[in-house]
Amino acid sequence: MTVTPSAGEVEHVRRILSVHHDGTPRETRGELLFRAWQSCRAWGADVEAELMHERFDVGREERSAAVNLVRLGPARFEMGGRAKGTYTYHGEEPAHPVGLDPFLLARVPVTNALYALWNPRHAPGTDPELPVTGVTWYDAVMFCRWLGLRLPTEAEWEYAARGGAGADPAPADLVSYAWHAENAGGRLHPVGRLRPNAFGLHDMQGSVWEWCQDAYSADFYSRSPLNNPLNDAQGDHRVCRGGSLHGFHDMVRSTLRYHEPADYWASDLGFRCAGDVPPADNAKGPIRRVL
Repeated sequence: MTVTPSAGEVEHVRRILSVHHDGTPRETRGELLFRAWQSCRAWGADVEAELMHERFDVGREERSAAVNLVRLGPARFEMGGRAKGTYTYHGEEPAHPVGLDPFLLARVPVTNALYALWNPRHAPGTDPELPVTGVTWYDAVMFCRWLGLRLPTEAEWEYAARGGAGADPAPADLVSYAWHAENAGGRLHPVGRLRPNAFGLHDMQGSVWEWCQDAYSADFYSRSPLNNPLNDAQGDHRVCRGGSLHGFHDMVRSTLRYHEPADYWASDLGFRCAGDVPPADNAKGPIRRVL
């Protein structure tokens, strides 16, 4: 249902979403921007298009070209579960079938260099090729929106992390794919330096935790829809996946679910961008099965 805003409400949101005369943003705090965007959406598509245009829509095609995206799917796979002999964390079971439409996913996590195009004051002086950290879920969502992209769903993330395989690399092989407690030396490393998985994606496991779109519910797998599942509840906690440089092999497996408050940030928490496949390119090809 469309809500009719007051003139004062519109002006307040307009100011949050506007830019200075030199083109720099007035506001970079993700939560304020997210709340303003949600207000626009509640007021209707025309209002959203008007108020979001200058800050978010002008030039987004050129900006999104800076992200190297891989096309994945369509696919069916068994999501969740755990390897025999490993500890079960909250919400990893039951294993359940999932179908995914085609989608796009970035080859590497967002770097400091890319994020600086959006907010040059975020982490000045840091290595531009390191994955950006210290970002909340709101920050990640609005950065992706600025590029005309989005965060991956939890199901998309897990399918991508598996790389077309039914199991993760053996612990002895993981050092070739993931920066974690056994090879990271307690520090972040530039993105894309280790081997990619079979989908050509780097750093899906280890390095930094990655925000997903979904709200976190421990029992979501017991009621998850079959196709393109997304927990879009208004929960305070959001899913993050993949483990980090601090985790041992059991903590960076592709099925492990973790979560943090949406306004939380950490030095080992980042994200990567995802997107929808344009309708003209969304022809149904052979479905790839991951058992």
